[in-house]
Amino acid sequence: MESKVILLVIIGTIGVMLMAFSVVFFVLLYRRRVLENELEIQEVKTKHQTEMLNATLKSQEAERNRLGTELHDGVGAMLSTIKLNLEVAKRKGDIQTLGPVLGHLDDTISQVRGISHQMMPIILDKYGLKRAVEDLFDKVSGDSLSIIITQWNTEEELDRQNSLMLFRIVQELLNNTIKHADATEVEFSLAKAGSQLKIQYADNGKGFPSEVLENSQGMGLLNIKNRAQAINASVSFENKNEGGAKVNLVIDRSID
Repeated sequence: MESKVILLVIIGTIGVMLMAFSVVFFVLLYRRRVLENELEIQEVKTKHQTEMLNATLKSQEAERNRLGTELHDGVGAMLSTIKLNLEVAKRKGDIQTLGPVLGHLDDTISQVRGISHQMMPIILDKYGLKRAVEDLFDKVSGDSLSIIITQWNTEEELDRQNSLMLFRIVQELLNNTIKHADATEVEFSLAKAGSQLKIQYADNGKGFPSEVLENSQGMGLLNIKNRAQAINASVSFENKNEGGAKVNLVIDRSID
């Protein structure tokens, strides 16, 4: 009799342990499934945000291209015609007052062409990213600002979307340097390392303010981060020990 009681106690204990184990197992399984669902939802949200960002940026570039074409082919041509007519009128009538008008028209035509180039980098489409970046640097280099491309060791051409986003990022970085950094030198490099494309931009100016560096907000940095995200690139901002700002951007081509 006593042995039967002991056996029943043992069986009951084992049963309770099995039930407890089952409860723990199902709780853990449930929590795992909840976590997996949350991760799936987060991935969907991230993918949706990236798609929305890409759509927005593509829409912006399409609008810029449209406006650039209209300015270059429409307004620019009209202003050139007006200038030609005024020059003829001046030659025939010797109207001295037309002189300043012609000067203003020259300035207007130059401004329209500059705006057109900013909105629609024609050289990028015709000759590729390297020529476009070189042309951008040439336009702002001078006695007060020296810009050097220290390395460009890849001949591989990126697709238009990646090239355009990189060009806009470089453009934004250069604008930040000119407007905020009080720098006299800029160094730029682009190098391929395995499946990665590494871009580095550095100047010898004042560097990023600490509050801006902490959250990467302001001074166009958020715009740069969004453009980098659109091409699956990682970007980091830092201040150099010797002074100045440095930006590192990495594109992993293996996940394209």
